[in-house]
Amino acid sequence: MMGAAAILFVSSPLVAQKKVERKIPLGMESALRIVNMVGSIVVHGWNKDTLMVRGALGAGDTFFMGGGYTGAKMFVESASDRDPKPAQLEVWVPARARVWVKTATASIDVSDVTGGLDLYTVSGSIDVTGNPHELNAEAIDGDVHITGSPPWVRAKSASGTIVFQGASSDAAFSTVSGAVKVDGGLFERSKIETVTGNINFAGQLDRSGAFDFDTHSGSIDIAIPEKTPASLSVVTIAGGITNKLSKTSPIPGRFGRGAELTTDVSGGGAKVSVRAFKGQVTIRRTK
Repeated sequence: MMGAAAILFVSSPLVAQKKVERKIPLGMESALRIVNMVGSIVVHGWNKDTLMVRGALGAGDTFFMGGGYTGAKMFVESASDRDPKPAQLEVWVPARARVWVKTATASIDVSDVTGGLDLYTVSGSIDVTGNPHELNAEAIDGDVHITGSPPWVRAKSASGTIVFQGASSDAAFSTVSGAVKVDGGLFERSKIETVTGNINFAGQLDRSGAFDFDTHSGSIDIAIPEKTPASLSVVTIAGGITNKLSKTSPIPGRFGRGAELTTDVSGGGAKVSVRAFKGQVTIRRTK
């Protein structure tokens, strides 16, 4: 990573001037940090060893950007901590770079980055399109939308919705009250957890994979394709189970409440574990 001596910051005190446009060399395997607390951040991956940014700042705000060939950073310094003005940044980064973004209320939109992504916002939304080799996205009160097939992905939200469309070797999604919706291709391992949010999963299961679904009071709907080999274990403490995969009927729970179901379909295979306290569980074939 870059040393302190290698960082040459370019400052733009924009009391009158609102626009930002900067460009510096940056390697394809580099690292980039972006901080912009309010407004929007749009990141594009491209096949150039160059970092470029264009944008607009609030009156009196200052923009800093600098670094070396192996790493760079940029951030917006607000003229007022109590009343920060929105800043809009659009960034072009070498596609294989690792990108770290932090914001408070700004939205984050990333496309065509194949390196690693680490994205954090408090109340903004996160949208990712493409196939980063790893993706970590956290929005406390915002929604997270991912379209692509990152081999490793983690997404978290408290009240926001998580929507994933694609495939992954190792995926984990968690919310408190937000819903989780997964629709895509092949999965090898996945873990989905909510407290009160609903879970909807429709995807292909690797025969040797492991899949965990857990909720307190949300509903769980799992849809898998015809002839998918799977071994399922479903337990609810106070909820019900609807089985549309096999002829096996759920049995009453151990304490006379809830329900339990253990069943193999298409000879058994992928290990699917489902746990719910008060939520309703449905397992079915993909429509």
